[in-house]
Amino acid sequence: MRTATFSVVMVTLAAMAVTSGCIRKEEKDKPEESKAGPPPPPPAPPPPPPEPARAALAIDQATAYTLVAAASNKCVQFAGRGDNDQALAEIAACDKSKAQQFKLRPVPGNYWELVSLQSGKCLDVQAISGDDGAAIQQFTCNAGPNQQWILADAAPGAIRVIARNSGKVLDVKGSATADGTALIQSTWHATPNEHFKLLPLAESPVEKPAPGTGGGAKAKKEKSAKTKT
Repeated sequence: MRTATFSVVMVTLAAMAVTSGCIRKEEKDKPEESKAGPPPPPPAPPPPPPEPARAALAIDQATAYTLVAAASNKCVQFAGRGDNDQALAEIAACDKSKAQQFKLRPVPGNYWELVSLQSGKCLDVQAISGDDGAAIQQFTCNAGPNQQWILADAAPGAIRVIARNSGKVLDVKGSATADGTALIQSTWHATPNEHFKLLPLAESPVEKPAPGTGGGAKAKKEKSAKTKT
């Protein structure tokens, strides 16, 4: 009887030893990162650079303005000339249409919202991005810092348009001058594609028809009608 009891005790102790060894092995096999706790949070994005002095512009809030790319003398508008959110900003031949007109609305701190007369929506840095190359679009006005702009001096007769959220400037992508070229934000390089003119509608340029075109589509239509008669 004693022998049987002793055998049961020994078997139990052996089983406990094996279990304990397995537990210790599992703990040893756990990756070090699980013992160290969760990874640290990603670093916060860097703050925008110090803001430049504002340009000495007399802004009339009741006046419609055009924003003209100095290098091409073309006007800022939104692709499709529609009212939809996320329509991308681009340059196109100036024509004084509502699609190319903006009202400037003040924001405390000497910032401005640029509001399209066509859509009633604001010039906006897509996704509140701080990156070079981020797209510029129109979006429902929401008082976000990516819709608030600093107007600062650039070359004589020109300004730079700076996004409050990033400290980066409005830039005509690739220094192109063709109609439909997109606008992005970029670090300030003082290059011509980062220079703009803010002009009251009455002073906005209008592209003249090329020689031999007969004054545009309307004139062509009238000429065609005369030819048929």
